[in-house]
Amino acid sequence: MSNIFSKAKSVKGEGVEDDFLGGGGAVDTDIYPGVIKYAYIGKASKSDARNVTISIKLGNGKEVTRSIWMTNRNGDVTYKDKKTGKLKNLPGYNQVSSLAMLLASKEVGDLDVEEKTLNLYDFESKKEIPTAVDCFVELHEEELHVAIQRQTVDKTKLNESTGDYDPTGETRDVNEFIKFFPASGLVTISEIEQFVKSLGGDFDDVVKVGDLGKAISKMDGDGAYAAKWLEANRGEIWDRSTGKKSEGKAFKDGSSGGGEKKKKSASLFDD
Repeated sequence: MSNIFSKAKSVKGEGVEDDFLGGGGAVDTDIYPGVIKYAYIGKASKSDARNVTISIKLGNGKEVTRSIWMTNRNGDVTYKDKKTGKLKNLPGYNQVSSLAMLLASKEVGDLDVEEKTLNLYDFESKKEIPTAVDCFVELHEEELHVAIQRQTVDKTKLNESTGDYDPTGETRDVNEFIKFFPASGLVTISEIEQFVKSLGGDFDDVVKVGDLGKAISKMDGDGAYAAKWLEANRGEIWDRSTGKKSEGKAFKDGSSGGGEKKKKSASLFDD
Protein backbone atom coordinates (compact mmCIF):
# COMPACT_ATOMS: atom_id res chain seq x y z
CA MET A 1 0.00 0.00 0.00
CA SER A 2 1.34 3.44 -0.89
CA ASN A 3 2.37 6.05 1.67
CA ILE A 4 0.50 9.32 1.02
CA PHE A 5 3.46 11.24 2.45
CA SER A 6 5.97 9.72 0.02
CA LYS A 7 5.44 12.60 -2.41
CA ALA A 8 4.97 15.32 0.19
CA LYS A 9 6.76 18.50 -0.82
CA SER A 10 8.51 19.24 2.46
CA VAL A 11 11.26 21.83 2.83
CA LYS A 12 14.60 20.13 2.29
CA GLY A 13 17.54 21.41 4.27
CA GLU A 14 15.32 23.25 6.74
CA GLY A 15 16.67 21.11 9.56
CA VAL A 16 14.90 18.65 11.80
CA GLU A 17 12.23 19.22 14.44
CA ASP A 18 13.19 22.08 16.76
CA ASP A 19 13.40 21.58 20.52
CA PHE A 20 10.85 23.74 22.37
CA LEU A 21 10.40 23.54 26.11
CA GLY A 22 6.73 24.52 26.16
CA GLY A 23 4.83 25.57 29.31
CA GLY A 24 3.04 23.40 31.42
CA GLY A 25 -2.44 15.64 29.32
CA ALA A 26 -4.65 13.41 31.88
CA VAL A 27 -1.51 11.76 33.11
CA ASP A 28 0.78 14.24 34.80
CA THR A 29 3.29 16.17 32.74
CA ASP A 30 6.48 14.09 32.58
CA ILE A 31 8.65 11.93 30.34
CA TYR A 32 7.45 8.31 30.20
CA PRO A 33 8.78 5.05 28.76
CA GLY A 34 6.26 3.35 26.50
CA VAL A 35 5.43 1.18 23.50
CA ILE A 36 3.53 2.29 20.40
CA LYS A 37 0.28 0.32 20.14
CA TYR A 38 -0.63 1.71 16.73
CA ALA A 39 -0.11 4.67 14.39
CA TYR A 40 -2.65 5.21 11.63
CA ILE A 41 -3.35 7.88 9.02
CA GLY A 42 -6.58 9.88 9.23
CA LYS A 43 -8.29 12.61 7.19
CA ALA A 44 -10.52 15.54 8.05
CA SER A 45 -14.15 15.12 6.97
CA LYS A 46 -14.41 18.50 5.21
CA SER A 47 -10.90 19.07 3.82
CA ASP A 48 -7.72 17.35 2.66
CA ALA A 49 -6.04 17.81 6.06
CA ARG A 50 -4.28 14.63 7.18
CA ASN A 51 -3.24 13.43 10.61
CA VAL A 52 -1.58 10.48 12.24
CA THR A 53 -3.23 9.06 15.35
CA ILE A 54 -0.71 7.49 17.71
CA SER A 55 -1.54 5.35 20.74
CA ILE A 56 1.22 4.72 23.27
CA LYS A 57 1.04 2.21 26.12
CA LEU A 58 2.99 3.81 28.96
CA GLY A 59 5.18 1.96 31.42
CA ASN A 60 2.70 2.76 34.21
CA GLY A 61 -0.02 0.76 32.44
CA LYS A 62 -1.94 3.76 31.12
CA GLU A 63 -2.56 4.46 27.45
CA VAL A 64 -2.44 7.86 25.75
CA THR A 65 -3.82 8.39 22.24
CA ARG A 66 -3.51 11.63 20.32
CA SER A 67 -3.82 12.81 16.71
CA ILE A 68 -1.03 14.91 15.21
CA TRP A 69 -2.01 17.01 12.20
CA MET A 70 0.64 16.75 9.49
CA THR A 71 -0.93 18.77 6.66
CA ASN A 72 -3.10 21.83 6.21
CA ARG A 73 -6.61 21.74 4.74
CA ASN A 74 -5.14 21.65 1.22
CA GLY A 75 -2.99 18.62 2.02
CA ASP A 76 0.27 20.58 2.10
CA VAL A 77 2.95 19.82 4.69
CA THR A 78 4.40 23.35 4.57
CA TYR A 79 3.37 26.91 5.42
CA LYS A 80 4.79 30.35 4.70
CA ASP A 81 6.47 32.05 7.64
CA LYS A 82 4.83 35.47 8.15
CA LYS A 83 8.08 37.10 9.26
CA THR A 84 10.51 35.73 6.69
CA GLY A 85 8.18 34.73 3.86
CA LYS A 86 10.01 31.43 3.59
CA LEU A 87 8.35 28.03 3.43
CA LYS A 88 8.64 25.89 6.57
CA ASN A 89 7.41 22.42 7.44
CA LEU A 90 4.34 22.23 9.65
CA PRO A 91 5.28 21.35 13.26
CA GLY A 92 3.12 18.21 13.17
CA TYR A 93 4.88 16.97 10.05
CA ASN A 94 8.27 17.51 11.66
CA GLN A 95 7.12 15.81 14.86
CA VAL A 96 5.96 12.60 13.12
CA SER A 97 8.99 12.71 10.85
CA SER A 98 11.25 12.80 13.91
CA LEU A 99 9.42 9.76 15.32
CA ALA A 100 9.96 7.86 12.07
CA MET A 101 13.66 8.69 12.07
CA LEU A 102 14.17 7.85 15.75
CA LEU A 103 12.43 4.46 15.63
CA ALA A 104 12.89 3.31 12.03
CA SER A 105 15.74 5.49 10.73
CA LYS A 106 13.47 6.49 7.85
CA GLU A 107 11.84 9.66 6.57
CA VAL A 108 8.10 9.55 7.24
CA GLY A 109 7.41 9.31 3.50
CA ASP A 110 9.49 6.13 3.32
CA LEU A 111 7.62 4.25 6.04
CA ASP A 112 5.75 1.10 5.01
CA VAL A 113 1.95 1.47 5.09
CA GLU A 114 -0.44 -1.46 5.54
CA GLU A 115 -4.18 -1.61 6.04
CA LYS A 116 -5.01 -2.98 9.48
CA THR A 117 -8.31 -3.45 11.31
CA LEU A 118 -8.22 -1.76 14.70
CA ASN A 119 -10.87 -1.44 17.40
CA LEU A 120 -11.41 2.33 17.35
CA TYR A 121 -13.92 4.50 19.20
CA ASP A 122 -16.84 5.59 17.03
CA PHE A 123 -18.50 8.82 18.21
CA GLU A 124 -21.86 8.05 16.58
CA SER A 125 -22.27 4.60 18.12
CA LYS A 126 -20.31 5.69 21.23
CA LYS A 127 -18.32 2.46 21.37
CA GLU A 128 -15.28 0.80 19.83
CA ILE A 129 -15.88 -0.88 16.49
CA PRO A 130 -13.52 -2.73 14.10
CA THR A 131 -12.23 -0.14 11.62
CA ALA A 132 -9.91 -0.59 8.62
CA VAL A 133 -7.20 2.10 8.60
CA ASP A 134 -3.83 2.67 6.92
CA CYS A 135 -1.07 2.13 9.49
CA PHE A 136 2.61 2.93 9.80
CA VAL A 137 3.27 -0.69 10.74
CA GLU A 138 7.02 -0.19 11.24
CA LEU A 139 6.23 1.94 14.29
CA HIS A 140 3.91 -0.60 15.91
CA GLU A 141 5.31 -2.24 19.07
CA GLU A 142 8.39 -0.02 19.00
CA GLU A 143 9.68 1.11 22.40
CA LEU A 144 10.41 4.78 23.08
CA HIS A 145 10.27 7.61 25.60
CA VAL A 146 7.72 10.39 25.20
CA ALA A 147 7.36 13.81 26.81
CA ILE A 148 3.67 14.25 27.66
CA GLN A 149 2.08 17.50 28.73
CA ARG A 150 -1.14 17.79 30.70
CA GLN A 151 -3.30 20.63 29.33
CA THR A 152 -6.59 22.20 30.38
CA VAL A 153 -8.74 23.00 27.35
CA ASP A 154 -12.29 24.15 26.67
CA LYS A 155 -15.11 21.66 26.31
CA THR A 156 -16.85 22.48 23.03
CA LYS A 157 -20.25 21.93 21.44
CA LEU A 158 -21.30 22.06 17.80
CA ASN A 159 -23.00 25.33 16.85
CA GLU A 160 -25.66 24.19 14.36
CA SER A 161 -25.97 27.64 12.78
CA THR A 162 -22.27 28.19 12.09
CA GLY A 163 -20.88 24.67 11.94
CA ASP A 164 -18.18 25.65 14.43
CA TYR A 165 -17.44 24.11 17.81
CA ASP A 166 -17.93 26.75 20.49
CA PRO A 167 -16.70 26.68 24.12
CA THR A 168 -19.34 25.54 26.61
CA GLY A 169 -17.82 27.33 29.59
CA GLU A 170 -16.53 24.06 31.03
CA THR A 171 -13.02 22.63 30.74
CA ARG A 172 -11.32 19.23 30.60
CA ASP A 173 -7.77 17.98 30.94
CA VAL A 174 -6.09 16.28 27.98
CA ASN A 175 -2.65 15.01 27.06
CA GLU A 176 -0.43 16.11 24.22
CA PHE A 177 2.72 14.46 22.90
CA ILE A 178 5.41 17.12 23.08
CA LYS A 179 8.58 15.26 22.16
CA PHE A 180 9.65 11.75 21.21
CA PHE A 181 12.89 10.10 22.31
CA PRO A 182 14.41 6.69 21.53
CA ALA A 183 14.11 3.88 24.09
CA SER A 184 17.85 3.89 24.70
CA GLY A 185 18.17 7.47 25.92
CA LEU A 186 16.60 10.90 26.26
CA VAL A 187 18.07 12.51 23.16
CA THR A 188 16.10 14.49 20.59
CA ILE A 189 16.39 14.25 16.83
CA SER A 190 17.90 17.74 16.86
CA GLU A 191 20.57 16.71 19.36
CA ILE A 192 21.40 13.64 17.28
CA GLU A 193 21.73 15.82 14.19
CA GLN A 194 24.18 18.10 16.01
CA PHE A 195 26.18 15.10 17.22
CA VAL A 196 26.47 13.74 13.69
CA LYS A 197 27.60 17.14 12.43
CA SER A 198 30.17 17.41 15.22
CA LEU A 199 31.78 14.26 13.84
CA GLY A 200 31.85 15.71 10.35
CA GLY A 201 29.01 13.51 9.15
CA ASP A 202 25.96 14.25 7.04
CA PHE A 203 22.71 13.71 8.96
CA ASP A 204 20.61 12.96 5.87
CA ASP A 205 23.08 10.28 4.81
CA VAL A 206 23.02 8.70 8.27
CA VAL A 207 19.22 8.45 8.11
CA LYS A 208 19.28 7.18 4.54
CA VAL A 209 21.61 4.26 5.31
CA GLY A 210 19.74 3.39 8.52
CA ASP A 211 22.56 4.31 10.91
CA LEU A 212 20.63 6.57 13.29
CA GLY A 213 20.65 3.84 15.93
CA LYS A 214 24.43 3.63 15.70
CA ALA A 215 24.66 7.40 16.15
CA ILE A 216 22.47 7.28 19.27
CA SER A 217 24.57 4.47 20.76
CA LYS A 218 27.69 6.60 20.42
CA MET A 219 26.22 9.59 22.27
CA ASP A 220 27.33 10.11 25.85
CA GLY A 221 24.24 10.03 28.08
CA ASP A 222 21.01 12.01 27.82
CA GLY A 223 20.79 15.30 25.98
CA ALA A 224 20.28 18.72 27.53
CA TYR A 225 16.74 19.22 26.25
CA ALA A 226 15.08 16.52 28.39
CA ALA A 227 16.53 17.84 31.65
CA LYS A 228 15.60 21.43 30.82
CA TRP A 229 12.08 20.46 29.74
CA LEU A 230 11.49 18.45 32.90
CA GLU A 231 12.79 21.26 35.10
CA ALA A 232 10.38 23.70 33.49
CA ASN A 233 7.35 21.44 33.06
CA ARG A 234 7.26 18.29 35.24
CA GLY A 235 3.97 18.16 37.17
CA GLU A 236 2.72 21.44 35.65
CA ILE A 237 -0.59 21.88 33.83
CA TRP A 238 -0.77 24.22 30.82
CA ASP A 239 -4.10 26.06 30.85
CA ARG A 240 -5.17 26.60 27.23
CA SER A 241 -8.83 27.31 28.00
CA THR A 242 -10.57 30.49 26.84
CA GLY A 243 -8.70 33.64 27.79
CA LYS A 244 -5.38 31.89 28.51
CA LYS A 245 -2.20 32.50 26.57
CA SER A 246 0.76 30.25 25.91
CA GLU A 247 3.90 31.15 27.80
CA GLY A 248 6.11 28.55 26.17
CA LYS A 249 9.83 29.13 25.88
CA ALA A 250 12.14 28.03 23.13
CA PHE A 251 15.27 26.05 23.83
CA LYS A 252 17.82 27.12 21.26
CA ASP A 253 20.26 24.35 20.68
CA GLY A 254 21.89 25.69 17.54
CA SER A 255 20.28 23.11 15.32
CA SER A 256 19.80 25.40 12.33
CA GLY A 257 22.08 26.85 9.71
CA GLY A 258 25.64 26.06 8.87
CA GLY A 259 27.40 25.51 5.57
CA GLU A 260 27.84 22.25 3.79
CA LYS A 261 30.11 19.75 5.43
CA LYS A 262 32.15 17.08 3.77
CA LYS A 263 30.11 13.91 3.50
CA LYS A 264 31.38 10.82 5.23
CA SER A 265 30.65 7.22 4.47
CA ALA A 266 28.16 4.97 6.26
CA SER A 267 31.01 3.77 8.45
CA LEU A 268 30.95 7.00 10.50
CA PHE A 269 29.81 5.15 13.64
CA ASP A 270 31.64 1.88 13.14
CA ASP A 271 34.11 0.92 15.83
